[in-house]
Amino acid sequence: MIMFDEKIINWLLADDNPAIKYRTKVELLGQSADVSEATAWILSKLPENWYETKGLWYGYYVTALAECGLSYKDIPAEHINKAFDSFDAVFDCNCGDFMLLTALMKLGFSEHKTIQNIINNLKGHSLPDGGFLCLHRVNKLKYTPKSCYKANLHALMFLAECHKKGVDTRFGQPLIDYFLNRNIFYKSTDKSALVLYSREGWRTIDAFYPFEVMRVGLQNVVESFAALCYGNNECLKEAWSILEDCKDDTGKVLLKGTLTKSYLPKEKVGKPSKWATFYTLLAEKEKSQ
Repeated sequence: MIMFDEKIINWLLADDNPAIKYRTKVELLGQSADVSEATAWILSKLPENWYETKGLWYGYYVTALAECGLSYKDIPAEHINKAFDSFDAVFDCNCGDFMLLTALMKLGFSEHKTIQNIINNLKGHSLPDGGFLCLHRVNKLKYTPKSCYKANLHALMFLAECHKKGVDTRFGQPLIDYFLNRNIFYKSTDKSALVLYSREGWRTIDAFYPFEVMRVGLQNVVESFAALCYGNNECLKEAWSILEDCKDDTGKVLLKGTLTKSYLPKEKVGKPSKWATFYTLLAEKEKSQ
């Protein structure tokens, strides 16, 4: 069993972030804990009528609740039904849909008929390279396109969450191979060129948090692979090395980038991030199991 640094654990257990405190107890330490403090904390940070929001930000607010460790039991049903209503109309395989789907899985809706139907249909939407692309785009094309790296990152996090919940999927291995064939971050035709190249702090190889539709931070990518039992795969070796370089001399992960407008309380870029550190430790725990 992995042994965590006591000073870092005590830092994560401080009262300033009840969500990290709760998830550290439950997911890192394997302890029972009361989620009510985290629930009250995140609800105090969201708009009072967050559930009336439409579009992308509704998905972000649902994601905020899921990231804080809540379950469907902690949220009034009428506040979450909108998500299922949208998916009943169409699941588009875009990054926003996958992001919301992951949040619903985290909230404990693995057995919901809508979620099950989406999972059963995903294999049929997988493209030849193993990934996904917005169906509204695919359906307009007269040729078979390549998939979208951004959508695939969120599909990967959804796949990891399914694995954690013991949910069987048929689309998983082709998606995993999609990333392994490009050493996770790089173009399949040029293993020295990042698929998503941007300024430092906004790349997939940076400790960016919270994730959004356009980007997912390094710690969440690595944690997803670790949860899928690929933490010791040779293709993850560089990712682990980069993540190690993101730590300060105390072992805390320094935040390299964050959203301009965040759905979770913001942390300071250049300072130790509790969220990035938590996900890194969770990945290390999953790798060791």
